[in-house]
Amino acid sequence: MVTGIEKWLSKFDINNTWLSIVIAILIIVLICFVIQKITKYVILNIIQKIVYKTDNVFDEILYENKVFHNISHIGPALVIYIFSNSFKYSELIQEFVYAYILLILTLTFFRILDAIQQIYRTREFAKSRPIKGIMQVIKIFIIIFSVMFLIAIFTDSSVAWAMLSGVGGMSAIIILIFRDSILGLVAGIQLSTNNLLKIGDWIEMNQFGADGEVIDISLTNITVENWDKTLVNIPAYKFIDESFKNWQGMIDAGGRRIKRAVNINIDSIKFLDDKLYNELLEIDMLRDYLVDKQKDIVTYNKKCNMRNEMNGRRLTNVGTFRAYILEYLKRNPNIHNDFTLLVRQLAPTYKGLPIEIYCFTNNTAWADYEGIMADIFDHIFAIVNYFDLEIYQSPSNYDFQQIANDK
Repeated sequence: MVTGIEKWLSKFDINNTWLSIVIAILIIVLICFVIQKITKYVILNIIQKIVYKTDNVFDEILYENKVFHNISHIGPALVIYIFSNSFKYSELIQEFVYAYILLILTLTFFRILDAIQQIYRTREFAKSRPIKGIMQVIKIFIIIFSVMFLIAIFTDSSVAWAMLSGVGGMSAIIILIFRDSILGLVAGIQLSTNNLLKIGDWIEMNQFGADGEVIDISLTNITVENWDKTLVNIPAYKFIDESFKNWQGMIDAGGRRIKRAVNINIDSIKFLDDKLYNELLEIDMLRDYLVDKQKDIVTYNKKCNMRNEMNGRRLTNVGTFRAYILEYLKRNPNIHNDFTLLVRQLAPTYKGLPIEIYCFTNNTAWADYEGIMADIFDHIFAIVNYFDLEIYQSPSNYDFQQIANDK
């Protein structure tokens, strides 16, 4: 059948009328169209049934990425190649067919790489070992070799080999052009090997305005989605050249740090008298502490035979306040007791005596963390008066008005 069609098409030579040539071309286009429809609607339907009958996920992803759709375009090109001998410029037509098939194969390889990357993302270790940068490097090499083959198709093959051999001499220019890609590839390997960064990590890089989750790691850029939903693209090599903070360790550990102080007015610090001692003794969280502490103080003072109580040891309201906060944090179900838990004094300043709370919540979610921390300090601000203590606050207009009224 093909031989008969070729004999018939050989009549439509370039020396014949243009009408005959147009008719021949239209016939070939029609045949290509029919072949395309047959390939697309018959063969692809068969492949689809086979793909979804099997339990293999890889062939399904290949089908969804239209790998087989690309291959179906080769059919019409083969038809044109078969009938190309019927025309005067058959060699030129065949060269274009070769170039077209090369383009289809290049795109097919790209889609196969995309399918491999999509399958890889379903693995648990994909976030810590992303391969998107590696795939992009492979695509670059495919493009380079495709261009070389394309040049070889339309010119003498020696020209392509000469250009390929000249790549070594042009290495300096290539490095300059692909500087970010090369640096990004090296940085990606270092970040992946040392497990410094992966998709899903919460990072902070103030010099680039980044404070959010890593959503993409490519060959040249790392994309960060900030908490306000803005996107920041940072060159990959910057994560090697400059410092950044990765909060993922905190999330993996399951505890988020609270480090905040309240400033106590130094003028309100005093020893516990009997009245205040008995009032604080009614607080369950302080009862054991006060009883044990008072026993130790009495024993110490008797042993030293102190003539004046000022020469001995005494309980203070600020020390008791620290003990209360520590016990309160230990009993708080939102505080991680396996991590460091401190209530300590810092160096006094002109703003008073800082009492710092240093602990870790057992919930790392931002909103929950802020709520837990706010509840703790709400309680501290409300309870401080029971210890006859005052929170330091800079004088306001109201304070000056009160002073004026007192005068």
